[in-house]
Amino acid sequence: MNKSTQKSILFALIAFGLIVFAMCVRYINRMFFNCIELTLFRSGIYIFLFTAWGFSIHTRIIQTQVRRYLLTITALMVLWLMLRSVKYSIDSINISRMLWYFYYLPMLFIPMLSVFVSFSLGKSEDFRLPSWTKLFYVPTAILFLFVLTNDFHQSVFSFPSGIMTDRDYCYENGYFLIFCWELMCAGSSFIIMLLKCRIPHSKQIRLLPFMLLFISIAYTAAYIYRIHWVWFLAGDFTVTQCLLFACIYESCIRCGLIQSNMGYDDLLEAASLPVQITDSEFNTKYISSAMQEPLPESMLKAMTKDTLKLDENTLLKRHRLRRGWVFWKEDILKLNNIQKELELTGDELKDTGDILSAENAQRARLLKLTEENRLYDEMERQTAKQISMLRERLDELKKTEDISKGRHLLGQIIVIGTYIKRRNNLIFVGAQQGFISVQELRLCLNESAENLNLYGVNCRATVKGERLLTIKQVANIYDLFEAVVETGIEFLDSLLVFIEADPHPEVNICISGTESLSDLKIHFPELNLEQDEDGLQYITCSFF
Repeated sequence: MNKSTQKSILFALIAFGLIVFAMCVRYINRMFFNCIELTLFRSGIYIFLFTAWGFSIHTRIIQTQVRRYLLTITALMVLWLMLRSVKYSIDSINISRMLWYFYYLPMLFIPMLSVFVSFSLGKSEDFRLPSWTKLFYVPTAILFLFVLTNDFHQSVFSFPSGIMTDRDYCYENGYFLIFCWELMCAGSSFIIMLLKCRIPHSKQIRLLPFMLLFISIAYTAAYIYRIHWVWFLAGDFTVTQCLLFACIYESCIRCGLIQSNMGYDDLLEAASLPVQITDSEFNTKYISSAMQEPLPESMLKAMTKDTLKLDENTLLKRHRLRRGWVFWKEDILKLNNIQKELELTGDELKDTGDILSAENAQRARLLKLTEENRLYDEMERQTAKQISMLRERLDELKKTEDISKGRHLLGQIIVIGTYIKRRNNLIFVGAQQGFISVQELRLCLNESAENLNLYGVNCRATVKGERLLTIKQVANIYDLFEAVVETGIEFLDSLLVFIEADPHPEVNICISGTESLSDLKIHFPELNLEQDEDGLQYITCSFF
């Protein structure tokens, strides 16, 4: 038997002993003394019992709303006992009768609050009852006022003798209406509790509150019909009903219909986690079997943080409770093993990453070289004719001894070399950007024109526009210009080039001092060639 069960049995025996003692005081007082002081003493015993029970409710019940309603019910029981004590300690019939009527404040509101308790079960801490539940106050308050005004209508109690006293009265229909309302509230509250219960108790334990409720109803019926042995054993209706109500709620707590924080011993005995619960002074109250031995009080007081490392694989953690602390050990061996595995994996990935980085760098260099080779091959292919012409003139320049001819050949070499340089530059720009600006084309034509002027050909190139052109468009324009130059370079006098880039490139070239350029149509089919009577040739061509 654990400590929690022992404490429960001890408290139950003390309460039972006090109840038996109070009953003995009642019988002795009725038979021998009939002393008001003994009556008040007996009431004090019951008030002490219900106050202590209310204190235990405050300690055990966690959910705020449920605790609040149960404490209100306890306060109504104590109020009922106090009203009863005052009633039997005065001699005024009228005041005694009004106090008797006020009995129905706790008698009506305790069942109603039981409904609120059942609605609040299983809810969160910030739960509040919906607004429609306030409607329960309406019939309860009306019935209470109905009792308070009984002197005017006598629909709850009637007085055959004509003297309005609680010693000679009869129950009327209003009383049974009140009794039905109380029964409906009490019964519905326990049915709701039973439906909400999720703890796998046996049916016999869960039906215990209903058995006590049935006893309360049967006792009320026996009291109404004044059955002698019931009046002799439990003639104090107030005390008996308060005790029955307390037993009903306590049974609901014990069998799990109302959740509480009891059963720590059973929980910690079955728990596999090393747990230790202390009070605010760090005195050990509960300890799990997995903890083996309690942690030293000095160690617990010395903790300044909520986590303390006991050894390489164990952490001690704590959490503040309402009236103390909970400490538990956490095994981090698996976490440490996982961390070591992750570190090893990280090292492996780092090595793998270094290898992959080296491979990627090598692959990037290879791709760069491949692309460079491709571009060089493309440049050689695009300018193969001009390179051949350049070699021929260089060979011829080496062989000639005529200075005038040498200058002539050197001028042609410069013109052809300029084209090769600028044409290759266009290939590079096009490969990097995917397009070529008009400004880049303007620079190519201007440089070629300057070198032609040095060669002796009067040349001027004008390019209008600031748009972007495709690689093919720029290549065709510059190739056409070079083809005109190469075809008539031996006899060319002047060359005028005008290019309009917007909306699409259109080339206009005027040539003087050379033979017919009709062979250019073989390579440029879209070319339009005209010649006037002065021998000037005009070329127009559009590139879309």
